[in-house]
Amino acid sequence: MLKDRKKLIVLIRAAVLLAVAVAVFFAGREVGAASSQPGSQSDPLVTLSYLEKRLKEGGTASGTAAAATFEAVSLASGEKLTLSDGAEAVVVRGNGTVFGGLVSLTGGEMFESGTSVVLYTDYLAAGTGCGIKASGSMRIYVKGSYSTTG
Repeated sequence: MLKDRKKLIVLIRAAVLLAVAVAVFFAGREVGAASSQPGSQSDPLVTLSYLEKRLKEGGTASGTAAAATFEAVSLASGEKLTLSDGAEAVVVRGNGTVFGGLVSLTGGEMFESGTSVVLYTDYLAAGTGCGIKASGSMRIYVKGSYSTTG
């Protein structure tokens, strides 16, 4: 009798644990825990090594080579990166400010002169005389024509 009761308790506990596990699984699916593609807009966490690899490949999602590829540029404090019309820049390290105004392709907003740059944002120069002034040591990937000045 005691053995049967212990078996029944073990079976009930196992059934409860199974029910909880199934409920947690479906709750996770409902909130999208397993549905997003890593690195997509719904799951934006990306490692620096992944970002650098993608930028060296030309930054294309399909893996095909782009017409122009990103080039790594390092700036020291006080140096300026001036972009030509249509050039892109992605800041991957450091701090700086925008001059001349840049368009964020990542967020779809305008960054006016004096605005601090945001890491991993793809900026587009929509005119001449636009760029980034380094507040400290910076690493920027640039696609298109540019010049640096001290």
